Amino acid sequence: MKFAFLTYLFCRFPLEYSFKMAQEYGFKGVEIWGARPHAYAYDMGQEEIAQIIKWKRLYGIEVSMFTPEILSYPYNLASFSPKERMQTLDYLIKSVETAAEIGTDKMQITVPHAGYRTNRQTTWNALVDGVGQLCKRAETLGVDIIMESLSPSEGNLITTADDLLKLFEDVKSPALKGMMDTVPPLITCEPFTEYFDKLKDKMAYIHLCNTDGATEFHMQLDDRRGLIPITALFRIFQRYEYKGWCSVELLSPYFSSPELYLAQSAIVINQICSELDIKRG
Repeated sequence: MKFAFLTYLFCRFPLEYSFKMAQEYGFKGVEIWGARPHAYAYDMGQEEIAQIIKWKRLYGIEVSMFTPEILSYPYNLASFSPKERMQTLDYLIKSVETAAEIGTDKMQITVPHAGYRTNRQTTWNALVDGVGQLCKRAETLGVDIIMESLSPSEGNLITTADDLLKLFEDVKSPALKGMMDTVPPLITCEPFTEYFDKLKDKMAYIHLCNTDGATEFHMQLDDRRGLIPITALFRIFQRYEYKGWCSVELLSPYFSSPELYLAQSAIVINQICSELDIKRG
């Protein structure tokens, strides 16, 4: 396994600081948050691209994935607004081009809530059309589009492994893959193993955190309120011989002292890898 963290944790710092923190605490990569002040796609000219490539070399850190912000911006591929869908597709195509330029082969997308009083089939068809067009561009760039399932409070179209499978079937693109965030499975009462058993070789990434099992709150790994026994979860990853990226995803309220919580995450990961004899890539 290889370990990274989403740079959104350091959203109050310039992006370079995340590279420094990754090097300091033994992370192999950073998952770049594609938003201001880090790497909003429409801000990424040649100078900004070159800077990220320079930081990769300087700190010896990979970019595990590019993650354009789509939950907090006015973008939604399944919106009932045709204009919003069109602008979202333009934004994501620009983002996947940015991902390719900074040298990563993965870009994450999500599907925010499609809105109440909408028809599921209609919004699903819009999603399939948009993802299909995005994947066509991604295929030419050698970048995989990694769809993340959300908790039901965040989205109403992609919340389970079965939803991901359905999207794969409808889009039919080799560039479309899936991932597991460790929060939604507990909320939807779905075993973590479903993602490995059903997605198989399309299970391409993991967002790692703990959860209260009721809300989308992404808890610190060793938070005593969390319902996931993290060492046991790693043992499941080990049984499935998962060798991909595990990216720590901590959000609010950890912005106030991000290094503190990243350091603790590194301690927990190091202890578990030592206990289970997990080889780190």
